Amino acid sequence: MKVYRFLWMLFLMAWVQTVGAKSVYPNILFILGDDMGYDLVAGLNPESHQLKTPHIDRLLEQGLSFTDAHACASVCTPSRYGILTGRNAWRSRLKREVLWSYGMPLIEKGRLTLPEMLRTKGYYTGCIGKWHLGMEWHKKDGTIANKDLRIDDKVWSKNPKIRQRVMDCEASIDFSQPITGGPTERGFDYYFGMDLPNMPPYTWIENNRVLKVPTVQKPKAIYGDEGIMCEDFDPKKILPALSKRACEWVTEAAKKDKPFFLYFSLTSPHRPIAPADEFVGKSGLNKYGDFIYQTDWVVGEVLEALEKTGEAENTIVIFTTDNGTAGNQFRGVSKKMAPNLFYHFRGAKLSIYEGGHRLPLIVRWPGKTKPGSTCDQTVTLNDFMASFAEMTGFALPNDAAEDSFSILPILLGKTTTLLKYPHIVNQDYGGRLAIRQGAWKYIPGRKAQLYNLEKDLHERKNLAKTYPEKVQQMDAALKMAKKNGRTVEKRNM
Repeated sequence: MKVYRFLWMLFLMAWVQTVGAKSVYPNILFILGDDMGYDLVAGLNPESHQLKTPHIDRLLEQGLSFTDAHACASVCTPSRYGILTGRNAWRSRLKREVLWSYGMPLIEKGRLTLPEMLRTKGYYTGCIGKWHLGMEWHKKDGTIANKDLRIDDKVWSKNPKIRQRVMDCEASIDFSQPITGGPTERGFDYYFGMDLPNMPPYTWIENNRVLKVPTVQKPKAIYGDEGIMCEDFDPKKILPALSKRACEWVTEAAKKDKPFFLYFSLTSPHRPIAPADEFVGKSGLNKYGDFIYQTDWVVGEVLEALEKTGEAENTIVIFTTDNGTAGNQFRGVSKKMAPNLFYHFRGAKLSIYEGGHRLPLIVRWPGKTKPGSTCDQTVTLNDFMASFAEMTGFALPNDAAEDSFSILPILLGKTTTLLKYPHIVNQDYGGRLAIRQGAWKYIPGRKAQLYNLEKDLHERKNLAKTYPEKVQQMDAALKMAKKNGRTVEKRNM
């Protein structure tokens, strides 16, 4: 009888904690677009012209929009690393570029991640879509097939030895073996998607296994790097499949007695530009415009699914992207119809200039963020880890989220300015860094660059020779940021 009572008490305590978590903590729906700059959101661009993004624009009307939000890099792998770890990726082994085909996991084993942190607070965590942070693929004997690939090995290398190394790795993989080091070993309870849509293997992955073993070589007619694919792989089916699975996941997660966190990582409008047939012609621009139209539609679909669960009022919705737009995809379209992709900023994806890493960031938190409001505080996507740690009362250790500041007071509507926010450091494709302090932005190099973004948002007037003391001060701050291994001061433990 005593044993029965003891077990009952344990069950009751667990039930109270679970129900308490559901009632205290909001759900989090984090939607991440891919290669979608600030000026690809129609509601943010006065010269959007024919471009339409009605569902994202509705989020603008319902939530808070940041005008000075940044990814930690102007390309996707390092940006995603920053979001999920709260740490700048240039502190990792990836000093430039991105992970290529069959790259090993970038998030270090044992490093605290955003979903892992939330899971300790009772969250059910899911990742749907693009991963691009590396996985461990295995040979038939269980050993890791890709462990000897170098971080910059790629099949399109001009060096035949490098190309052959990647192809030999692919040939050695037993795709029936479980995958390790992926999303489900970095804090997510569930994963569905693909590493990325333009590098092999071209197949779907659920949790730690491929759903269809790739058996044929991808034809050149399908955009992407050389490699193996499953026979029915079709880029046009990717977005519809991700949309369907995300809606299903939200619907089921809402039924659980715990809050949920969904990291919905879209593969669009990154290449391959592959709008589904029913979206071709919808934008009135070109296929790229149609792809953006479909991307916006997917956002609308998952928001509608959330609404149907009855959990929308208790859910923080975040829409942002991983880096700037990949060049001007509207060439040949009339200027009167195509959006001006450089209305706000200089540069695009890959660039150290603002257009490479300054992003749309919209947060809708019913009852907390003011509908239709804006905030000019400089922030980064890294900051969500510290923000959600503060929200849930999680004590971050010193070896986690080293470049993440809590912006929770802004999200709660208590302030629009963070006085103790010292600087941000951004990285471009080639590994060049830039530091931002207040209005000033400094880019080191043979020809140092210094810009005052309050007066020169398009970074046209280099003031390095005019303000040599400012150059010295910011150069010293950048060196110190690298030397310290962190932006945030050490926490009191």
